[in-house]
Order: sequence, then C-alpha cells, then structure tokens
Amino acid sequence: MTSPPRGDKGGSMKAVVFDRYDGPLSVREAPMPGVGPGEALIRVRACGLCGTDLKIHSGKIPGVPLPHIPGHEIAGEVAEIGPGVRGIKPGDRVAVHFYVTCGRCRYCLSRRDSLCENLAGQLGFHRNGGLAEFVAVPAVNALPLGERVSFPQGAILADAVATPYQALRRIARLQPGEVVIVVGAGGLGLHAVQIAKALGARVLAADLIESHLEKAAELGAEILLRPERKDPLETIRQATGGRGADVVIDLAGQPETLERDLEWLCPAGKLLVVGYSPNRAFSVSSLSMVLRGLQIIGCRASTRQDLAEVIAWVEEKKIVPVVEEVLPLEKVAEAYERLRAGKVNGRIVLEP
Repeated sequence: MTSPPRGDKGGSMKAVVFDRYDGPLSVREAPMPGVGPGEALIRVRACGLCGTDLKIHSGKIPGVPLPHIPGHEIAGEVAEIGPGVRGIKPGDRVAVHFYVTCGRCRYCLSRRDSLCENLAGQLGFHRNGGLAEFVAVPAVNALPLGERVSFPQGAILADAVATPYQALRRIARLQPGEVVIVVGAGGLGLHAVQIAKALGARVLAADLIESHLEKAAELGAEILLRPERKDPLETIRQATGGRGADVVIDLAGQPETLERDLEWLCPAGKLLVVGYSPNRAFSVSSLSMVLRGLQIIGCRASTRQDLAEVIAWVEEKKIVPVVEEVLPLEKVAEAYERLRAGKVNGRIVLEP
C-alpha cells in the first residue's frame, strides 16, 4: 500500500482496500497515513465515485499499486498539518484536488498543472485515495469549502464538475450562442450541460440511457439525441440551421462516439476529448480535418484554479452538483455495481 513520504503515522483507520485487480472491495482496517512537510491530513467526510474508479479497480489504468485505497473525489476537514504548511488549519472545511504536482514546471506556473512535467501521481490512482477515514494530501491541494456547499457536493467538484469546466470554459472558450453537444450525460456530462448553459450556449445531449437524458433535459439540454434509435445528424442540422455544432464535448471516449462526433461539428468546430478508452484508438480523416478546419483537443482533468472557480460557482448557485445518493462506506460494492450498470444519474457519494 502506498503512503505519504514520512510513512505511516501509527494506529489504524477504516478504509476500502482491494488487493488485486477486479478483486473484492472490502472495508477493513488500514494503516493511518503519516503527515510530511507541506502535507495535510484530511478527515474524509465524503468521497465520490467516478467511472475511472471502475478502470482503476479492473487494472486498466497503469501504475496503480496493490493493495490500494481508491477514491479521488474528496471533501472533508483538516485534521492535522505538517511542517511548513500555511493557509489552512485543523478544522477547516476543504475540497481536495487530486493531482500531485511539482508547482515549478512551465505547466504548473501557467496554471495548467494537470499537465505537470514532474507529476508525482494522483490521489486514488497512484497514491492512496479518499475511500477511507483519513487521507494525506499536499496542503496546496486542500481548497477552502464554504458552509453553503455540503461535503457530498464538495467531494465531486474536483473531477465531475471542474473537468468539464476546464474543457468548456478554459480550453474551448465557449461563447454565448454557440451550440454544444454533450456526448455522455453521466457524472461529468450532467455538469457539462449546466456549465454550457451558464456560459450562454445552446445544449444538445446524447446518451444511450434514457434516465440520463431525462436528467440532462431537466438541467437545460434543449434537444436529446438517442443514437441507438436514429442517426442524430439530421436533427443536429435542423437545430443548427445546417451548420453543425460549434463544440462537441465527449465524456464517453469510445472510438465509436469519437468518430461520429466529427460528423456533428460545423466547419472550424472543436471536439473536446475528455473521456478515454485505454488501448482503443479511433480513426480520423486528415482530409476532412483539413478541408473543414476541425480541431481535436485533449482535455486532461482539471487544475486547482478550476476547482477554486467551480467552488465559487456552486456557492453562487450558477450550477448544482448532481449527487444522486449518499451511502455509507460499507456499501462500496453495491455502489460500484450500480455505477458499472449505468444506474447512476450524476454521482454516488460514500461517507466513511
């Protein structure tokens, strides 16, 4: 089991641990993490479950050590701080960003820290995560969380909300009146719908699961696309005056969706690739790319700045984090199964 630089603190805590890929998910005693210089010990109050957690559990994400404590969507209270920590104190409510970055490379210095050249891993991926009573994190990753945001809402902000936020606002620079198609109206997609609407865009949503589309409509999607029933291309053309969408944000990341996405774009349109499928490539026509001036842009997670901004958006009620249900940590296996079956609208959050 991985641990912070100074090793275990002594004593034990309750945590979700798996010893092999696709192995049983059980709650058991695990060593309490130690707190090194520049770190904070967080008493976890809530931890969200993400589709990536399924990939981590199945061994599809490289570099995940075993045994492992998963969970990268974390909110809680500061329990202890290590030497040299400033700006936070025990008792503070925080949301945690999960990328452990150097803070010195050109990407970190330009607020693109998810592309850090010296990335030291991600909480819940290469380091132990938040499906536990406590987690040790770099103190700079613990951002203030106001009382108006609940811990379950705060937990999912760093990924489910800040990831589509970075893609649409910072990378695509979405403008009022533009047309956005959200492909995959799940945990990230439902927040992408809200973010695009808040930025003044028209939103269409595509998904295979009817309940996901119904929730997307409730949150502001104007037109719902059901690709398994009917080719959506004609519907998209009618909705856009024959142009196509300005932006397609793909949260599914499957070759089948990505290749289709390009057909839905207008000339000079942008395909934002947020979801991914390990070891599966998709085909692109270079001729179409050139003649239509299309852009394909990879969007890697979010940054600490994005997290700070979405916390403010939630406090201002510009968007509402979609938490379908909060369950005790002991129901982790049930939660994983529901997520795997696509029976979650938004996020399931677990509480230690």
